[in-house]
Amino acid sequence: MAMVAHCLVHAGIAAQPGVEDARVMLESDGWHLVGNLMLPETGQPVPAVLLLNKAAGDRGAYVALARQLADRQIASLRLDLRGHGESTNLGRFVPGAEPRSAMIWDAEADVWAAQQFLRDYPGIDGNRLGIVGGSYSGEEMAEAGRRYAYAQAYVALSPGSFSESSIRAIDTSGVPWLFVVSRDERFLREITASVQAASESVHVEILPGTAHATDLLAAHPDLAERLAVWFTRQLRIPR
Repeated sequence: MAMVAHCLVHAGIAAQPGVEDARVMLESDGWHLVGNLMLPETGQPVPAVLLLNKAAGDRGAYVALARQLADRQIASLRLDLRGHGESTNLGRFVPGAEPRSAMIWDAEADVWAAQQFLRDYPGIDGNRLGIVGGSYSGEEMAEAGRRYAYAQAYVALSPGSFSESSIRAIDTSGVPWLFVVSRDERFLREITASVQAASESVHVEILPGTAHATDLLAAHPDLAERLAVWFTRQLRIPR
């Protein structure tokens, strides 16, 4: 599968003192993928976390988490995957419409293009990358890891489409995984149980309520800080 990742950086917006939040564009299989790169200015390479939207969602759900990461000197790329948000040059994903579902199930190419972009970007330590996926993008990031190469840490928010292949690969990936789900997301109970039964290393956090995927961040305002702390530990950031 041919993939390229180019960067078009537009005027940066000061997110907070010492941090730039710049709009970027990547290319993947002909898609123009739009995102925001939040980069702390530390004078040395910093880790980075890729933040992926849920189905019919967009990168806007991750602003608070990006700021929490920047506070800990971790860069982040909030990315609209193909067919979502501003990444719609070849079409827009519509739930239930066929064949637009291909915009979801081919997005592992976008995840890999974004990983390559972060690894090559000046000021980012390409050997310390994390990824957060919401709902379907949890499976897409896992498939990208199996097909190409794993990042160094993963958070899956309500990964309702997480496949058996991805579940089996959690421990063999050799990297830490954190699953966060709502207690009353009924369609996720079977997947959560399968993950817990199959993996000896995964950590599963079950929160009260019914919020799904990136909606968990809005429903639990403290979650962004807790995820940032988790990445600080997994990516070995000095405290």
